Order: sequence, then structure tokens, then C-alpha cells
Amino acid sequence: MDHTKEIYTRLIQVIPNLRNIGSYAKLSAPGFMDLHVDILNKNGNVWRIALAHNYKAGGDVIPDPDMEVMVDFAAETAQAETYQDTYVYRAADDERSRKELDEFLVLWLGNLIEQGHKSVDSPSNQ
Repeated sequence: MDHTKEIYTRLIQVIPNLRNIGSYAKLSAPGFMDLHVDILNKNGNVWRIALAHNYKAGGDVIPDPDMEVMVDFAAETAQAETYQDTYVYRAADDERSRKELDEFLVLWLGNLIEQGHKSVDSPSNQ
């Protein structure tokens, strides 16, 4: 099943101002970990972004999970490119891994929507 339209729709629900983010934004929801959004690359209507929850351990900031997502604003699609957490790194380098990462991203974005994450820091000029 192709989740690219569903991912895009959920992504825009979580980050309605995504197209206005310069390089970084932080979203918060009371009682939950902040969501960090980094704009990694902009190529016209196709952007590569990173989404992550971060925690501190031993003075280090550790993203868990951290996903890179390719967003196509013109086609209104998005898909997972990579996933990493404390223990594993996966790239969507074949049909099976793409499907699994996309399914996780659909679930994660659904959780973020339910948790009510809202933008608290989105400098548009960085």
C-alpha cells in the first residue's frame, strides 16, 4: 500500500507552517517530548527534512527516533527515507524497508497529532 499521500496529509497536520520554516523548528505538547524539525535540503518543491525526538544522556543529545522524510509539495506526497534510534539505523533502500518505514511514520505522525504538538520555535529566516 502506498502511504505517501497519507504521510503528507498527516505531516501538514502536525506542521501546518512547514513551507515557512527556514531551517529549524521545534514543536511541543504538554507531557510529551518535543519534536524537532530540521530542513536538510530544499530543491524547489521537493524538500528533505528530519523529524526527531531528542533526549539527554551523559551530557549528549540523542535523537530517538530520528527520521529523514522526502516531501514533495507539488505532488502532495511524502515518504520516509531513513530511520534511526539508539540501537538501529535503517534506510528505505528496497520496497520492504520503504513500506515498513512509511508505516512507522504514519503511526508516529498519528501519535503526534493526537498529542497536540504545536510550533513553539520556527525561525523562518535561518
